[in-house]
Amino acid sequence: MKKLVWSLLAVILIVSLQVKPAEAAYLPEYDKYVEVTYDQARQIADLLGMKNIPLGEQTAKRTFDVQEKVIAKIEKIIGKEIDHYYIWLTVDGKPVLGIDPPIILA
Repeated sequence: MKKLVWSLLAVILIVSLQVKPAEAAYLPEYDKYVEVTYDQARQIADLLGMKNIPLGEQTAKRTFDVQEKVIAKIEKIIGKEIDHYYIWLTVDGKPVLGIDPPIILA
């Protein structure tokens, strides 16, 4: 679980350094749903440091909650809100993993 938190923190930190000030929120209308096989989801979860953590709707909610808490802490530190959305990996139409992708601003 520590690897997951550190991986997510690194992604969120990168995002926070490239975010426009003064506008912010979780923007669910921009969420993307990507259907994958369980094996693909497992490989991606393992890359995020989630080895041996069962995948399912609870895991999707947990990954979302962890990232939202980290984003809130970063926003408090930097004094700015961060716009963000999620990529939801789904297996048989059910979310199994939520990923807050970095947004590159040119």
